Amino acid sequence: MWIVYISIALVAAAIIMLTMSVVKTMKTTRPIINSINQSVNNIQSGIDHVTEETDQLQTIQGEIQEDIQHKKSSIMFTVEEAKRTPEVAKEFAGSMKR
Repeated sequence: MWIVYISIALVAAAIIMLTMSVVKTMKTTRPIINSINQSVNNIQSGIDHVTEETDQLQTIQGEIQEDIQHKKSSIMFTVEEAKRTPEVAKEFAGSMKR
């Protein structure tokens, strides 16, 4: 019967040692996990910032492209009208002679 008591005592001692080991491990790893979480949060903040700037750049790029297209259309209209100037001048001169 005393073997049963010794076995129970050994199992209890093993459970106590296991609990102490788990607590010690958690105390050791908690600062490391907190540091990793902080690093992940910093990286996520950086990614969010880059994403926001990318969106702004895309918006500005679209505005620049629209502005370039508008200016190109204006210049093309001016060039076409300039090409017609000699023809209009001839018509004007012809109407003045009549």
